[in-house]
Amino acid sequence: MKLINKLLNTNIRTKLIVMFIAVIVPVFAAGIYLIMNTIGVLQESTVKEAYKDADNLKIRLTDTLFTTSAAADTIYNDESISYLLNSGLNHDECLDFYATHPVVSGYRNAYSQISDITFYVDMGEDPNGFLYNLSFQRITKQIKDSNWFGEALATTAPIWRVLKNPSDSKCYLSYIRQIKSKDGGSLGVMVVYINQDWIETLMEDEVFNVIFAVQNGMVFYSNIPEYDLGKVFTTPDFELDGTEKDPIELTGKSPLTDKGYTVATNFNYNHTGNFFQIYLVKPYAIVTGATKELSFGYVFYITSCFLLSVFIAILFTSYFVRRIGFLRDQMHRVTVGDFDLNEKIDGDDEINELYNDLQVMVKSMQELMNEAYEAKIQTETFRLNQVEAEFKTLASQINPHFLYNTLETIRMKAYVNNDKETADLVKKLGKFMRRCLEVKNSMVTLESELEFTKSYLELQAARFGDRISYSIDNEIDGNYPILPLIIQPIVENAFVHGIESSKSNGKITVSIKYSGENVIIEVEDNGQGIPDDKMSELRWKLEENDTSSGKSIGLTNVNKRIKMFHGDEYGLSFTSQIGKGTRVRITLPKEVKNQ
Repeated sequence: MKLINKLLNTNIRTKLIVMFIAVIVPVFAAGIYLIMNTIGVLQESTVKEAYKDADNLKIRLTDTLFTTSAAADTIYNDESISYLLNSGLNHDECLDFYATHPVVSGYRNAYSQISDITFYVDMGEDPNGFLYNLSFQRITKQIKDSNWFGEALATTAPIWRVLKNPSDSKCYLSYIRQIKSKDGGSLGVMVVYINQDWIETLMEDEVFNVIFAVQNGMVFYSNIPEYDLGKVFTTPDFELDGTEKDPIELTGKSPLTDKGYTVATNFNYNHTGNFFQIYLVKPYAIVTGATKELSFGYVFYITSCFLLSVFIAILFTSYFVRRIGFLRDQMHRVTVGDFDLNEKIDGDDEINELYNDLQVMVKSMQELMNEAYEAKIQTETFRLNQVEAEFKTLASQINPHFLYNTLETIRMKAYVNNDKETADLVKKLGKFMRRCLEVKNSMVTLESELEFTKSYLELQAARFGDRISYSIDNEIDGNYPILPLIIQPIVENAFVHGIESSKSNGKITVSIKYSGENVIIEVEDNGQGIPDDKMSELRWKLEENDTSSGKSIGLTNVNKRIKMFHGDEYGLSFTSQIGKGTRVRITLPKEVKNQ
């Protein structure tokens, strides 16, 4: 125990040397064991080669699918076919078209990988209408109920399946794709049948047993007689479950494992969701026929490796210790507050990754420090903007109590003189001015903000008489917390720029409602509207938070305060039509965070 503790407390160089000795001794012992288990090694090698062969088959099949897919895409995008299916030609016109545009036969002759092409379309029951033939088939109920047809209609991308060609009743690997009309509707489905000879030619040099299956498990190539084209092949060891899988060896009981070493793989062709399955079988004779005389070669190999390992161990140890020391020095710099690290470290391994992580961590620390500083600045800026809003509302040196008392004196004299209308207006003006002068940075209730807005509207109604009307429709809780001076400035803007200069009777509507996770406040007027150039200017000011030209709180200031308090996804938006009016929308969160 004391020896182990002493070893654990030694430097890294000593630990690496001890580890090397501890590894190299068991290697010699393992060599003796490996000599006695050569067959097992050869078996493992055979499986690995099968993995590699399976990957090569995957590449060859992918290339075949790509070539065929390119040809099929050319047919799908053919303008003459699109014209035929979209133009509504009658029977005679179709005959003329077929005579001058041999689209199907032409592509069949041009591409050797294509066996046939069929368009499943439904152009009506009119006998004088669309001409159906072997290439253009009517969509029957049987076709509609088939799985492949439903899958094709569910996507605009091509799918691959094994289908029977109605012209010769043979099964083919098929490229299937939905045909769209000019207006985006579905006209039917195109099926391109792949020439089986084309696939077999690509596999003619394959000396091992191979099975290719498509997504539904149907075989489209096999050089094993009992698994013909079009049959469904499955094995409990390896199911087509819609996920891409690396090659694996099948070890359980299955139809193929009795024939030799069986490797299976799944792959998603071109990330289209079309999965293909490959089975490769290597006969046992490949292993049993291999040589077992490896003893001498192994001893020579081990001896050479030992000498080379000693040299590499010395070289590696020095290199590793030097880089560890460099990493330690850099971490020490961080601990004392020096974040200016060297840009890179030698090598491309875990130590390099660790150093990169250290750089990322240091960068994150700096960003967090900057974010904390910016958050403090933003909080202070918001407070200053609230103060700015207060001063821009009615900032003055007037003593509020003097103003309230003076207004109350005027109201009482009007009341004594039996001028109740004037007294009422003075009372409302006093309430309005009190709210303006006493506005604070804290949140207020929606009910309070609406009451303040209503006071303003009533004062304007008294000023303009029958020329204006207003309505306030609130569908949410009056205790909803809201920033002060949010709604009234929008209403004021509607009066100044929309209603005041209008000759016809004006109307302002304020509505508040929930919309999903948001609260929507809309202020709408029927004024003269905003010209396009002014609209662009306003949108720019809202995006840039430009308040330089305003003399009141206005749209930009309100928008800026909302974004600073709630976030950039909230704020103002507006629409306007010349001669019809303007609508300003305020978007706020349904749940207001306490700040």
